[in-house]
Amino acid sequence: MGKRQPRSVLVSISSAEVELCRDFAVKCEQLRSYSGKRGWRGGLCPAMRLFGGVDVDETISGIVIGKVGEVALCKLAGAPIDTAMRDDGDGGKDVRLPCGSVQVKTSRKIRPGLVRDPVEQVDWFVFATWSGLEPNVLLHGYASRSQIASLPSVPSYRGSWMNKEVSFFTLRPVEQLIKIRPIGDVL
Repeated sequence: MGKRQPRSVLVSISSAEVELCRDFAVKCEQLRSYSGKRGWRGGLCPAMRLFGGVDVDETISGIVIGKVGEVALCKLAGAPIDTAMRDDGDGGKDVRLPCGSVQVKTSRKIRPGLVRDPVEQVDWFVFATWSGLEPNVLLHGYASRSQIASLPSVPSYRGSWMNKEVSFFTLRPVEQLIKIRPIGDVL
């Protein structure tokens, strides 16, 4: 944590990986029926044509953007991509690394990261940006759950929930997270 934002890591993705993420999002929407839930006002991302000519509507665009961020972290860390369908989701545990569970927070624009309050029970959060139009994802850095939980809560600009707003200047380089090993592996 310092006065300067850590250097973001650029991870290339393929159009096939974007298609994989779209297919995952379609199945996810069918399983969970987000658009049919009470109070649902549309996705946070608009319908758009993504990198590789992959078309998505507003019901799945946010899911695809998020999944692409997960794929980028998995590629960087050499971790398997989780595409399993679960009725209640993955509990925020997007990627499992030797250092613990990680939730990847991906947005289309570079801005402070938002984590919904109460903070989910994961070990780490990684913040990423992917415009949806380019073959590259930026992984900005990571923070621990306890670091984020200690932040003040701020109102959401688009709903009645509260968020934790994470400045990228407080993040650590994502490469450091990948190097952390369980204490049992080190001793």
